[in-house]
Amino acid sequence: MTPASQASSRRRIVAVSPDDGSAINLKQPEFAAFLAWLIPGLGHLYQGRTKKGAMYMSVILTLFVAGLWLGDGRVVYASWRPTDTRWWFVCHAGIGVAAVPAVVQSVSMTGANHEPFWIAGWMTPPLLEGQLVSREFADRLVNNDPYIFELDFWDRPPYKQFRADQVSMWHHKLGRFFELGTLYTVLAGMLNMLVIYDAWVGPMHPLVKEEKSSTSSDKENNQDDNTLTG
Repeated sequence: MTPASQASSRRRIVAVSPDDGSAINLKQPEFAAFLAWLIPGLGHLYQGRTKKGAMYMSVILTLFVAGLWLGDGRVVYASWRPTDTRWWFVCHAGIGVAAVPAVVQSVSMTGANHEPFWIAGWMTPPLLEGQLVSREFADRLVNNDPYIFELDFWDRPPYKQFRADQVSMWHHKLGRFFELGTLYTVLAGMLNMLVIYDAWVGPMHPLVKEEKSSTSSDKENNQDDNTLTG
């Protein structure tokens, strides 16, 4: 056995299933946790825990996609601007690679081009009053968004300056579905954080309950012995 393979074998960690007491090979827990963050359930598939991995992947991704659909792709975005800090994105980031486009869109909007990286506009942060955008992006919004008009922009060559509040437009357009979409996507990210923890350390055990039950049984045995002795 080579030194590299010996080091790899030493990194393999085995957990005990709380259901039947069988051994669970966590392999390399840190790498499994990274895979679990990257795509929900992928870390468990790597560890050979296929049923859990398939369940986590289907449930969490379905919940996330459903939230995006309810929110018209607008509820997941990264924004750290003073007047629009999207703290919910901290939870969204738990979903892994599915939330990365929001970061790319945010960086692209604040970059030199002042327009989203993807023309579709999904996960693009909302325009704020006074924000500069490219002329092409402004024209695209006027042509495709029924809530935005040509009068919503000032001409500031070589850009255009937005003079409305797009967040208010989204709330007016989507109504309660904006909040529902936010809730679904946030829950998906938070659930995946638990999945990451499970891939890292293995399933949780009710050790405290077992200790309490064993302690109580010992006390009962002692009381029975004292009764018989008396």
